[in-house]
Amino acid sequence: MSTGKRKDLWDISGRPSTKTKLEIIGKCFDVWLTIWNKQSWASDEWYAIDLFAGRGHYMDGKCRVNGSPLIFLQTIVDKKETLKKKVRIKLFLVEKDKANFECLRGNIGTFLKEHPGMKERIEIFYFNDDCNKVIKEIVSHVRSASNRPLFVLIDPSGLQIKKATIEYILKLENRKDIMFNYILEGVRRTGGIARKAHRGAELSVKEIHTLDTLKEFIGPDINVINASDRKILIDYVDSLFTCRGLNVVAYDVPYPDRNDVLYYLLFASRKPSITSIVKDIYAKQKENSLGPTLFGKELFRKNILTALPQIREIERKSLLYKTQVEYGNWTINHIEGCMHGCRFPCYAFMMSKKFGRVKDYDDWRKPKIVVNAMRLLEGEIIKYKNQIDFVHLSFMTDPFMFDAQEGDLVPEVKSLTLEIIERLNSEGARVTTLTKGFYPGEILGKRFSKDNEYGITLVSLSDKFKRRFEPFSASYERRINSLRSLKRAGLRTWVSIEPYPTPNLDETSRHVEELLKEISFVDKIVFGRLNYNVKASRFLDNENFYREMAKKVIEFCQRNGIKYHVKIGTPCSQEETKSIFMDKAAPNYRYARKQGGGGSSRRASRQTNIPDT
Repeated sequence: MSTGKRKDLWDISGRPSTKTKLEIIGKCFDVWLTIWNKQSWASDEWYAIDLFAGRGHYMDGKCRVNGSPLIFLQTIVDKKETLKKKVRIKLFLVEKDKANFECLRGNIGTFLKEHPGMKERIEIFYFNDDCNKVIKEIVSHVRSASNRPLFVLIDPSGLQIKKATIEYILKLENRKDIMFNYILEGVRRTGGIARKAHRGAELSVKEIHTLDTLKEFIGPDINVINASDRKILIDYVDSLFTCRGLNVVAYDVPYPDRNDVLYYLLFASRKPSITSIVKDIYAKQKENSLGPTLFGKELFRKNILTALPQIREIERKSLLYKTQVEYGNWTINHIEGCMHGCRFPCYAFMMSKKFGRVKDYDDWRKPKIVVNAMRLLEGEIIKYKNQIDFVHLSFMTDPFMFDAQEGDLVPEVKSLTLEIIERLNSEGARVTTLTKGFYPGEILGKRFSKDNEYGITLVSLSDKFKRRFEPFSASYERRINSLRSLKRAGLRTWVSIEPYPTPNLDETSRHVEELLKEISFVDKIVFGRLNYNVKASRFLDNENFYREMAKKVIEFCQRNGIKYHVKIGTPCSQEETKSIFMDKAAPNYRYARKQGGGGSSRRASRQTNIPDT
C-alpha cells in the first residue's frame, strides 16, 4: 500500500485493520498460487501486478512486517517446492513516491540475496511512477491469453486509482484475480462535495480538484447523489466486475475506534471456486476478529457482501459438432440457457429440461457460459476444419443474448461469441448466426469474414404477441434495424420466420406480407410452422393456413430475388432448398443485379414453381 511521505503511516502497531488486510492478502495469494498450480492447461508464465507497492514493509513497533511485495515473494518461496518446475512469475511493482520506491528496491534486493534461487522463478519489473500513467507499459509486458493467470493487487490509500486504469487491465484475456481496496471513507468525503456541487454551491479550487478525482475513480455512470454507501459500492462493482463475468466478495474492514466501515477489500475472480475459498477466508477472519458464534463461521460467511454475474459458468468436454438440423452443417452452443425466455414453447428449453441440464424455466433464464469454450475450440477447429462448410451459432441458445433489464446485450455472451467467430474465420470457416437480440458494432470490424451470414428471428410485428411469447428478447424494431445496418455495410443477412404462429395465437399472422415488407432487404429467408404448441396444432385450418403462408413467402422471395427454405414438415417444403447455406448449394433462383437505384437489392432471373404440397 502506497501511503505517501507520512512516515507514521508505516508503523501499524496501532492499526489492526492494516494487519488484517496484510493477513488476507497473504492467504489469498497463497490460494491463487495453489489453484492455478493444479490447472494442467495453464501456461508456465504467470503474472502478478501491485499498483501501489509502497516500501515493501511496515513496522509493528520494533518488528518489521512484510508489505504486499514481500508477501508475494515470501509466499512463492514457501511454495517453491510444490509449484510446477517450469512456472515463472513476472511481478510488476509500481510506486509513485521516490523515497518509498528506493526503500522498496532495497527491500526486494535484500530478499533476493537471501533467496538466490528465486531469480529462476521470478522476473521483477519496477515502475517509479503513477500507475495510471504507466498501465499501458505494464500491460505491454503481459501476454494477453486465457491460459496465463494474472493476480492484481490495487491497494491505494485514497482514490488515486482511475476506473479507466482498472478497465485497461480488465480488457486483457488473461484469467484475472483482482484484490482491490475500495476506500469507502474517500468515496463518502468526495461524495459530499459532489452533493454540494449538485445543490449549486460554489466550490473552491481544491474541492473542484477533489471532485475531478472522484469522477475519475467512480466513472461517469455511477450516481453518488442521494445514493447510499452500499448502493454506490454495488453499482461500482457491477459496472467494473460483474458485468464482465467476474464474481466478487467484499470484506468490510472497520474503523479501529468506531462502529463503521473504513474500506472494503474486494476480491474479483471469474472462477467461482476461487471466490468461494476467499469468502471462507473472509469469514474465518471475521470469526477471529469478533469471536466464535454458536453457528460457526457460516454465520459470518452469510453476511459477506457478494456480487455475482448474471451469467454462471460450466465446462464441457467438447464444443464443435455436426448438427442434424436440416439446413445446418456444424454448430457450436457455447451458452447453456437463454435470458429471452420465449414461451412458444422453446424447443431448446424443453430438451435441456428433459435431459436434466436445467431445473425449470427460471433456471433456463439464468444462462451458463462455457468457460473452456476457446480452449476446446483451439483443438477442435484444427481437427475438423477440412470437414466444415460453415458453423452455425447457435441452435440451442442465442449468440447475441439480450438483457431486457439492462436494455443491452449480455457482455460475456457477446464477447465470447465474437471471439469464437474470429477464431473460426481465421481458419477459413465461415459462420452463420441467428439472434433475437441485435448485432453489435464490432461485427463491422475487419477481423471478421465477409462470407459470414447474420440472421434474426422474426415471426411477428405484434407487440401483444411479443409480450406473451418473447417477453425478454430485443424489440422487433431493434432487431430489424441492426440487421439493416449490416446489409448496408455489404454483409450477408437472413431472417428466420420460425416458429410462425397461427391466428389464434397472433391475430396478425394471416398478413405475413406485412412482415415480409419489413425484411425485403435480406438475402435469405427460412420459414417454418409452430410445433409443440397445443393451441397451434388444434387451430382448425392449421394445414391450409401454413400452406397459404408458405406460398406467400415463396412468391415474395421469388419476386425479390431472395433465397429461401420452407422447413421440412411445413406445407410447400422442398428437399432441395434445405442446403440454403451450403457453399455449393443449387440456388432456387439466379441472382441478377437490379439496374439503377444504387441499392444492393436483387431480382430473380427465373422463377421456380411453388409446390402444392
